Amino acid sequence: MPRSEGIDAVVTSAESKKSPTNEKNVLPSVSKYKEKHHNLQEGDMAITAPENIAESPARVIGHIDLEHQLTARQPHNTDTGPDGFLFGAGEISAHARVLRHEQARLLAEIDELQAANRFSDIIDLCHPLEENFPELIEAGLDGPVRCKLSFALCHDGRQEQAIECLKPVISGAPENALAHYSIGYAALDFLFQARTRRQVVPAGQKSEMIRLAHHHFRQAIELRPDSVTFCYRRAILYKDVEGKFRQAIPLFEQAITNWRALSPEQQRHYHQQRPKYAKSLYHLGSCLLKTGQSAACLKTLQALMREDDDHNHMQPLFKHFAMAKALFSVDRFKESLDHLETAAHCAEKGQPTDFIWELAARAALGLGRPEEACKYLKRIEPNRRRPYIRWTEGAVLTALGRLEEAKKILHHSANSDRRSRHVPLLQICRICLSQNDLDGALEAASSAARFCRDTYGNPSKEARFWEAVALYRLGRRGAALAIVSELEKQRFQFPGFERLGRLVRQPGNAVGSGACPASSSPALQIIK
Repeated sequence: MPRSEGIDAVVTSAESKKSPTNEKNVLPSVSKYKEKHHNLQEGDMAITAPENIAESPARVIGHIDLEHQLTARQPHNTDTGPDGFLFGAGEISAHARVLRHEQARLLAEIDELQAANRFSDIIDLCHPLEENFPELIEAGLDGPVRCKLSFALCHDGRQEQAIECLKPVISGAPENALAHYSIGYAALDFLFQARTRRQVVPAGQKSEMIRLAHHHFRQAIELRPDSVTFCYRRAILYKDVEGKFRQAIPLFEQAITNWRALSPEQQRHYHQQRPKYAKSLYHLGSCLLKTGQSAACLKTLQALMREDDDHNHMQPLFKHFAMAKALFSVDRFKESLDHLETAAHCAEKGQPTDFIWELAARAALGLGRPEEACKYLKRIEPNRRRPYIRWTEGAVLTALGRLEEAKKILHHSANSDRRSRHVPLLQICRICLSQNDLDGALEAASSAARFCRDTYGNPSKEARFWEAVALYRLGRRGAALAIVSELEKQRFQFPGFERLGRLVRQPGNAVGSGACPASSSPALQIIK
């Protein structure tokens, strides 16, 4: 998760912007602040707080009407204090005013440090809060400080400590939407950082972090259903952590609806929410494409291009690439190429563009221009051609009739790819079938099915289909029929599958006899 986004629940206090006398605060250094705080505890300093100081409820930058979310909890000690007053009842005691004044000064100090990205200094100043500021905890004024401290801990890679830091806030104020959101964010950030650093997270711990994030995001949304960011974050949890695109769609849609429900004046006031609105459009388009809703995806991305044109909260490169993918999915290859060229032009110096040229090669193939596709692929340095680029390279060479070169490239990809080895193997199978190398085709399809079974626990249905095709072409009708029957029970659908089922059940039909009906489907072209 990019650090530039930060935790959207960064708390700021209205009193952090000015001193009680409306003059600019000159904030002490961390060490001076601690020294002053220590003297206050020991009674060495007599601070007289102005009468007009009252707690300003913390506010979430970019959120809607969160003024009352962080209202201080009732103090733990309800006995009359040395000043003779109850906290929160009647006249505010001098001691209570001093504590609120110190809370405001501490929040301002944290704001200054955060603005300078001095997160370790925030941790040194506040953590653990029980040791450094016990009187704020006793007075119930620790909630805003804990939310800020949790962000600093997350930034320092200490997400689990951030979660523990926030638990007292939830215990004392379960209606605090910001605290729920902050715990969810810390859990989500833990999962993202582990993936970025390629750390192995035990399955039980990962499941617990996902559960924790969902629980607290859900609570935050129930408390503040009109928040753009709350809905956006939980949708990202579904999409990017769990790969549950269908569950993410309604949350992205709600984030978009929440932003659009604001008046122009409100949108200007809560402008910090706008980036999440643009990103919700982008990620919604991705989810719609993943779930086969190409037309809806294209409409969503068109809205993104229109409404983010002047802001560029999403990088132009990624917006145009997303549009190209959506257009490619509906066979509008020429328009897709136009957006890909624009995307490449928007790339910053040194920014990778290999994925752009790979899709451009496929779009050129869709237009029936294999030579042009080859030129696009040549823009990618050989050492940057990842497995999926090699698959497209194999398809381009096949379209050019250079079958042996294609098989060589695909064999190399299959031998070096530990996650998607079945993809180039199935390409090899189809090439072998087109060459009438039936044994080679059966070997490639069987290897693909075996790889998926060993790696993912079940064989690829497409691989089993191509096994059946090779067996039928070899005259092993019984073995082919057994696979077809198995796939029919699983309601498998694939171009040419119904035709294959009819052929293997026609005992009088000679294998390989008869011309293949004209079709654009490679499967129907290969089944004789």
